[in-house]
Amino acid sequence: MSSALNVVQVEANRRNAQQSTGPRTEAGKKTSSLNALRHGLTARVVVLPTEDLAAYQHFSDEFLADLAPETFAERQCAQTIIDTQWRLNRVRSIEDGMLALGHFGPEGQIDPGHPEIHAALTAAAVYRTHSQAFVNLSMHEQRLYRILREASKSLEDMKTKRIAARQADLDAARAFHNLNKMQGLTREPASAGFVFTTEEIETECRRHRSLVEAKIAHDCNYDRKKFRHHLAGIP
Repeated sequence: MSSALNVVQVEANRRNAQQSTGPRTEAGKKTSSLNALRHGLTARVVVLPTEDLAAYQHFSDEFLADLAPETFAERQCAQTIIDTQWRLNRVRSIEDGMLALGHFGPEGQIDPGHPEIHAALTAAAVYRTHSQAFVNLSMHEQRLYRILREASKSLEDMKTKRIAARQADLDAARAFHNLNKMQGLTREPASAGFVFTTEEIETECRRHRSLVEAKIAHDCNYDRKKFRHHLAGIP
């Protein structure tokens, strides 16, 4: 009996699914539209229906290129920075909008006979009438700034550690390369556990040599004779 009921229920569910056409009311459609605008693992709504999704994506892509994250953790942190900055920009737009609305409300009925004075008095009247709204907006802005600062510091710390670790590995690979060169060996870097290619290591060797020569030149006060003398003692 239970098996028969299950079959009936499955068939009923299948028919309901086929008949479903999604939300039909305006409220339902608006709610459904938010699903396409959710972003990230926390399903936060970053882009509102009134905002331009393409503009956000362009903003995000440019910002991401500047932040230059490489690891998954860095990309997650970078996305927090991007989304927070987007929301901060929205706060500024909201504040401008609140002031602009004053020109269409009772606050804008003042007529001092001068457009700049009218704008200043209207703004003051809006602040006075809706001071709590501006306080709330300011508190929201400060919270976003804290998130932005913390995320920026976290990203910078992660990148600094990653770059330092890579440079330490590259220095060791350079030393390994020079040892092989001295001994006349042709061992591959991978044989010693290094992930760098021979070309990368040779490039680092040339870069390191140039830095050493630049320091010697500076210490010799860029005297060519002294420079050559000191350079001769370097293998």
